Amino acid sequence: MNILPLSRSVVVLGSVLALSACSGLNIDSVGERVDYKNNKSVNSLEVPPDLSAPDYDSTYATIPGGSVSAAALTSGEVQRDNRVVLPTNPGIQLMREGNVRWLQVGAPAEAVWPKLQEFWSTMGVDIKRDEPRVGIMETDWAENKAEIPLDFIRKTIGKAFEGAYDAGSRDRFKIRLERPAAQATNIYLSHERAEESVSGTGTKWQYVPARPELEAEMLNRLMVFLQGGDATAATTPTAATPKQAAVSAAMVALDGGQPALAVGGTANDVWIRSGVMLGRIGMSIEGQQRANGIYLTSYSGGADDGKQGFFGRLFSTDKDALKVGSKYQVKIADAGNRSLITVSDAGGNPLKPAVATALLERLKSEFER
Repeated sequence: MNILPLSRSVVVLGSVLALSACSGLNIDSVGERVDYKNNKSVNSLEVPPDLSAPDYDSTYATIPGGSVSAAALTSGEVQRDNRVVLPTNPGIQLMREGNVRWLQVGAPAEAVWPKLQEFWSTMGVDIKRDEPRVGIMETDWAENKAEIPLDFIRKTIGKAFEGAYDAGSRDRFKIRLERPAAQATNIYLSHERAEESVSGTGTKWQYVPARPELEAEMLNRLMVFLQGGDATAATTPTAATPKQAAVSAAMVALDGGQPALAVGGTANDVWIRSGVMLGRIGMSIEGQQRANGIYLTSYSGGADDGKQGFFGRLFSTDKDALKVGSKYQVKIADAGNRSLITVSDAGGNPLKPAVATALLERLKSEFER
């Protein structure tokens, strides 16, 4: 937990002394594991006027559809009977492969997408990337107030001076949809985490390993929400599942010296896990060629729209071989009783060994967790 600058802390302390003389205070506390609302009212997402989806190669299209203007919605010109609505109680299963979980929903992607938008709005998390044509959604960085210890001062003043405290961490979530069948949708969720560290030169934000247990918590809340429940309510802890053995993963060199990551398991299993793990290590999926086992990715690395802002220097050191904004192809190929993961540039050309190794080593660490 971090406390913001001294001047604000003094104000807070003074307020505590003043409030301590009062009685009958109605104090709210933050005790949930997840609380991203940050004491702000959260409005429903609004549709920008004449919003159009960007033009993508149809190879990667997950949710078909064109643009719909807000004016047309208001005037009733849109054919509503063609819309797909999520069933009242869709069949949902929580699936698992190693340390990766996902939801399998018995509903088409067209019906699931707007519910995902509503879910993040309900949770108080802003959506930064919303691309239904490719089935990709990413949130902005969010502070989980539930991670701030509920000490004496916070118990006394409640939420009146909530802004004086900071959890010292931020979370970001990425969702990717796949359509295994016409009336089924797989929802994959990745988590990224950054924490504030203090050194002799000041403070800075750094990536830290993602938390699969937080992914599971958010998937659990999403499942409740899709079934008509309250996503913000505390969820009942699920029985602990036996820890699965780490999958064998080793760096190997292919003919010509190209580095590759050899992972135990079928190409399908490794595909599922790699999609989530790429999100955990700072990669954004731009598209996918499922039949060819290729993810089209870009390295987000915590950049804030290319500016050196709040998270602008995450993972962007001189020693880092990966460059923010660079695009890559990540390919998973079957190789008998194992799968090979290779990385190339956006055009499919081999990368410099140092760059490919840097990305594959990060994937390797996720498979070994």
